[in-house]
Amino acid sequence: MMKPILIRLTSVFVATAIPNIGVGAAVGVEVWRASVMSGAIACLAVVQSLAKSYRDGTLTQAEVDKAFEEG
Repeated sequence: MMKPILIRLTSVFVATAIPNIGVGAAVGVEVWRASVMSGAIACLAVVQSLAKSYRDGTLTQAEVDKAFEEG
């Protein structure tokens, strides 16, 4: 289950980072910093949700899907 989660986290990172490139450029933040910050924040929200769901020691597919919907 780890590989699909990592692939989905990569997708979250890219999907969040791309729109923020223009915003970063507009306000004078280096493009790579704006991208990394926004992508990391989005991924950390998903990871936090996954960690909360893992308190019982297992992750179901429904819990993983819910974490990505919320993040």
